[in-house]
Amino acid sequence: MSIIGGPGSGKTTLGLLKARRAALELLRSEQSVLFLSFSNAATRRILEAGVSILRADVARRVEIKTYHSFAWTILSSHGYLLSSQRRLTVIGAHDAAVLRAGRSASDWRAEEDRLFVDEGRVTYDQFAPRAAELLERSRMLRQCFTYAHPLILVDEFQDTDEDQWRLVKALAGASEIIALGDPEQRIYAWRRGVRSTRLPDFATTLDAVVFDFRDENKRSPATGIAGYARSLLSPDTQVALPGDIRTKHFSPGRFDAGLRFALIETWRETVERATSSEVSVAVAARSRSMVRRISDSLGKSLRIRGNTQHPIRHDVMFDQAQIALAARVVAFVMASPAVSRPERLAGTLERVGAVMRAAGTKTGIATSDRLARWAASARSGVTPSTKCVRSLLGVFEEIDEMGFVGSPREDWLSVRRVFECADADEVRRTGGHARYLRLLRRGSAIEEKLAALWRKSGTYEGAEGALEEVMLRDQLQDNHREKAHISVMTMHQLKAREYDSVLLVEDQHRTFRGRDHTPPYMETRRLLQVSLTRARCFACILSERGHATLDTVLAG
Repeated sequence: MSIIGGPGSGKTTLGLLKARRAALELLRSEQSVLFLSFSNAATRRILEAGVSILRADVARRVEIKTYHSFAWTILSSHGYLLSSQRRLTVIGAHDAAVLRAGRSASDWRAEEDRLFVDEGRVTYDQFAPRAAELLERSRMLRQCFTYAHPLILVDEFQDTDEDQWRLVKALAGASEIIALGDPEQRIYAWRRGVRSTRLPDFATTLDAVVFDFRDENKRSPATGIAGYARSLLSPDTQVALPGDIRTKHFSPGRFDAGLRFALIETWRETVERATSSEVSVAVAARSRSMVRRISDSLGKSLRIRGNTQHPIRHDVMFDQAQIALAARVVAFVMASPAVSRPERLAGTLERVGAVMRAAGTKTGIATSDRLARWAASARSGVTPSTKCVRSLLGVFEEIDEMGFVGSPREDWLSVRRVFECADADEVRRTGGHARYLRLLRRGSAIEEKLAALWRKSGTYEGAEGALEEVMLRDQLQDNHREKAHISVMTMHQLKAREYDSVLLVEDQHRTFRGRDHTPPYMETRRLLQVSLTRARCFACILSERGHATLDTVLAG
């Protein structure tokens, strides 16, 4: 069965109702319904929707997982059949970025294969193909998983790649598969193996019945948001902006003020329109660099028209290798006051080098190689006379003199700020990357682990290992929850989420178009359509005057 529907059409609700019926009428005691999704954001949405549809006893019999977490279930128990190692370990996305830097695509794929087969180390990109290979080659394994999950629902099916499709086909022999998707929400076409024909392929290959609900809208039925967004997919049709969508512009050099005013107006409109007192606003841009610019702007005080605008508390959704690697530097320095100076210096240089290398640029790789040479010299007892090394020694001295107070959050921020104020570019940039770590906040898993280390020994020895454990779990399961009413993210991260309002932001150089330069800009139109329809009651689009993507797209 294939259920096709646009944003807010009720696809997820229909899927959950099907799961509930199966749990009540068809499943044996040892079986469960598997609800697979392409993204972590979608699994959260499914869980939230399930609260009102699935009774507690039924919910226990519905497993909601991403492709990654399901594939890891297969690999962690049976991956040894394809590898020379009995036990597999995961290579985090941040470490994979370091290993991949400087390699061609084919060389990196070959190295991934070698790491898996020879060392039992698996990257996230290997999860789906290796799990699919196991199911394709082992009839007994297929029987185990299809018996455990006689009904499998696959959400966001249009975004699945070739290996994920192989995984689904392997299970389809004995399990009933229901695909949920929308071809017009296909915004991951740049991923290897993602095809525009995925939903038709599903229907043809599995001889599936297709139900089409694309004209339904249950998310924002009282607004004109969905209708306008859908009109963007028809280049020959131009529809006037409804009152629920506004465009705002800022003059060159006035980004901070323009963003602040647009967000304030969006917030006011949301409060007036939202039915809940818990208002939620998403601020989204196409690129990570623009997300960072937005977060920096919201995080500082502004003087506008004689009035002081205080920083705006917000949550930033980052999933970037350099941030995780920079956090590792901070954790290592916190954990190493008792380590010998040569080893502490060498270890820090190597970790800072990994941050530079993860950028994947020639300059970053060259800097990483240079830092590695300095680390080797330091470890041999010869301290290099370079600005970076002198800066790091100054960082150690300042941190040791300052001491730790036993509060993980305060101590982490103190170390990070020392890095941010360093006079060497590599050190300062590392501190800047670490500023965006979203794992360390009050009550978080990493804070609890660091607090446990301090209670045990009065030090943070083991901090790097604790951080690594939490980061790997976060990458695999994405336990992240927004803590603020305002969340900042990329437009691709916005997909599968829902907010009361959405504020889309671009400037002259980081527009919504990205590399989509050919009229009628269908990739951009799809991205705008998906992003706008995440809003329940209001949407705002902020652009630099004279460089608005919406004007370009509609004119093209």
